[in-house]
Amino acid sequence: MPSTILKSPIFKEKLKEMMKNYAGIYGLYKDDKLYYLGLTRNLLGRINWHLKDRHKGKWNSFQIFRIKKVDYLKDIETLLLHIVKTKGNRVKGRVPKDAQLNWALREIYNDHKKEMKELEDSFSKT
Repeated sequence: MPSTILKSPIFKEKLKEMMKNYAGIYGLYKDDKLYYLGLTRNLLGRINWHLKDRHKGKWNSFQIFRIKKVDYLKDIETLLLHIVKTKGNRVKGRVPKDAQLNWALREIYNDHKKEMKELEDSFSKT
């Protein structure tokens, strides 16, 4: 949605109604590129705040994802920030080691690197 609807009296009441008592995750976009990803317990208030804070003028559209169960809200945001790159987020959060499987795959690869090299060499000889 374009950020201009946040100032529109036509949308103001409906947005309040749709977002009342909802937490969620939102994305701020500069054209089609994700600029900032955030979470909040007050969706409308937070997005309106970003029209005035350090992000002012750096985004022109947004997406909102309402979440009723807020227990995992921070975990979801952290995982998303480790998947996508944004210019506006300063902090990504920490992913627990057991949730991030790349380290385990690297370990397996390193343990079997010699075997894999031998296999590659045998393929190149045939």
